[in-house]
Amino acid sequence: MNDRAFSVVNHPLVRLEAKGKITGCAVYTGDIKLPGMVYAAIIRSPYARASVTKIDISAAEAVPGYAGALLPNDVPDILYNCSGNPPSPLLLKDEKILTTEPKCAGDRILCVAAETPEACREVCGKVIVEYAPKKAFFTIADALKEDAEPLQPHLSVDNVVWKREVKEGDTDDGFERSDVVIEGCFRIPPMQHTAIEPTACVCDFSDRNELTVWSNSQTIFQERRILSELVGISENKIRVIKPAVGGGFGARQQLHSQPVAALLSRKLGRPVKIVNDREEELTSTVVRHGAVADVRLGSTKDGMMISFYADYKLNTGPYTTHGPTVLCAGARKFQYAVPNYFFDGKCVLTDNVTAGAFRGYGNMQLAFAREVMIDRLAIKLNVDPVELRLKNHVTVGGHFPGSDLTVTSCEIAECARLCLEKRREIDAAEGITDDGEVKQAWGVSFACHGSGPSSREGLSSAAVNINSDGSAELLVGSADIGQGSETMLSQIAAETLGIPLEDVTITAADTRTTPYDTGTFGSSQTFICGTAVRRACIDVYETLKKLLESISDDMVSLCDKVFYVGREKLDFRAAVRRVMFHQRGGVVIGRGVYKADACPNPFSVCMVKAEYHKNINAIRLLHLIEAVDVGTPINPLTVEGQIEGGAAQGVGYTMTEQIEINNIAKKPLSTDLLHYKIPLASDLPRIHALIAEGYEPTGPFGAKSVGELSTVPVAPAIVNAVSRASGREINKLPLCEEFLILPNIVE
Repeated sequence: MNDRAFSVVNHPLVRLEAKGKITGCAVYTGDIKLPGMVYAAIIRSPYARASVTKIDISAAEAVPGYAGALLPNDVPDILYNCSGNPPSPLLLKDEKILTTEPKCAGDRILCVAAETPEACREVCGKVIVEYAPKKAFFTIADALKEDAEPLQPHLSVDNVVWKREVKEGDTDDGFERSDVVIEGCFRIPPMQHTAIEPTACVCDFSDRNELTVWSNSQTIFQERRILSELVGISENKIRVIKPAVGGGFGARQQLHSQPVAALLSRKLGRPVKIVNDREEELTSTVVRHGAVADVRLGSTKDGMMISFYADYKLNTGPYTTHGPTVLCAGARKFQYAVPNYFFDGKCVLTDNVTAGAFRGYGNMQLAFAREVMIDRLAIKLNVDPVELRLKNHVTVGGHFPGSDLTVTSCEIAECARLCLEKRREIDAAEGITDDGEVKQAWGVSFACHGSGPSSREGLSSAAVNINSDGSAELLVGSADIGQGSETMLSQIAAETLGIPLEDVTITAADTRTTPYDTGTFGSSQTFICGTAVRRACIDVYETLKKLLESISDDMVSLCDKVFYVGREKLDFRAAVRRVMFHQRGGVVIGRGVYKADACPNPFSVCMVKAEYHKNINAIRLLHLIEAVDVGTPINPLTVEGQIEGGAAQGVGYTMTEQIEINNIAKKPLSTDLLHYKIPLASDLPRIHALIAEGYEPTGPFGAKSVGELSTVPVAPAIVNAVSRASGREINKLPLCEEFLILPNIVE
């Protein structure tokens, strides 16, 4: 069989859930209503650091409809880590379910419940909590001062909660041998996920024996494991169900209100629903880690990069959550064959907003610094920035500095060619303006990511139950959080089984009915869960062949999805019917498990055309081209959508999004979408999504990932374009702090 002659895979298809979402029929967590359910809200600290001196709920108890409260002394006095990653020494326990010692604005103090959402809001207004505020620090520099009080003294006395060094070669020697050495210090701010659907959960622990949770979770099996430890019942007594999800981006890769809702449900004997408001979303969930990166890059005069050093610090807020794993992931995403490499990373505790998982996990911050530095090197050497990158890029058979993973596929040159072709087409139609007042320029950056966690801890499984007519029921634990994974996995199943897509029905993300999956993170669904699905479907054929052999006197053989029983020829459907209705037959069920032993890197090239208006110090983005190497695109329509979505998120990260801290009130100012500015459609450049032809030999039907990749190169490509247009070196984001941002609408 020619693995590249596909019937279902590599065909653009509308996602299976699209109709339900467009028509409003899809059921989200916020839509769920159970008999006897109460509505709850969490009372949060307004101070970045304080001690609670008094809690008075007597006035709240008098509000009509008041149903009850969960106080700090009602919850187990234990520490946990809310990260939805599998257990690891990197997941440090430092968080309480409810606390009287808040370490950031938005920390959970108590929870109240009422019969209606309106009564719950009134109850919240009657709760009295008194605090003794303490000195807080928000920046890495302040946290590292000698007199800074340790935030988690059981983990660190100096607020450095984790260190990571990765070395290859000798950077000192490399810099000595370099003809050119450039340095830069880059400051990258935190960023909010800003999913349209707020974080929500419904917990039913009303019988106090078994717990059912509905939540917009990316990691249902990790959520079950953590809840089991916190509420003290075994995992088989807990069921976590993921309804439709309106965006994840990593935000739901950690638990938020689920432990509180579960314990309150057990206390009240009633189901409990908690839905965040927008202020809670912006201040009390998690953000992308802010970072400071001091980097040095050494090169020969003919452009061979021979030494790279990064002093890299992450601001993880007061709780570590994913901090150490994000730090470690950042060390593994350097895609240039530099012989001397030194990553010196630290994860630092502050009273800033808690950081956690975010699209581009550990990759965004250092990729920004690296790609801007390479552009500066190209200018200094007076060479083409694309050719400079290609000259130094890793190739098949090579490896990233500090990594033991071999590069098994790489179409970065084709990505660059596609981008340059589109760029020439645009310039031929529009030209390049440089009239003394307005100057236009192109910027470029390269990027990579992984197809699963770079630690190779991804694990997934699938089961396929074949019906008597040859149609299939596919069961996976992987959670579709809006990226279209259920459609993609169904395509892999249909292609492997050799049946139409409409003959595959998928059930996903329910810990009671679907098999284990590590979780939806690390861009792992296509490569890891997709491999498990393909193995389950191959197992269907192997099972079917064994069953045919058990009921046949003649020899059974299988060739190109056709069974031969003696001289008789049976297609898939006929074979299924033969074994299921034979008196000695059986049921056809396939199972597949994949523990990641690889993490192939997808690659991308991004080019941005920007213009600088000298007289008003303003910038405008005109075009953004991104070409990706994702191996075989299982669903090209979804891949293009991921490129466009990732580009839009990257534009917001680069241009306007930031969490402002009021240094007098010592709390975040960005508490709504008027102050936290995500891009509107008019703020976006015209986006051109391109897919390079590629094939990853270790992936299902040659596929790699795309989900996180698409957003990584956007910020440096924009900054490189703006730098070339304005003539300024740029070392920090967002650009709205330095330039007036013009919408992409020419009057």
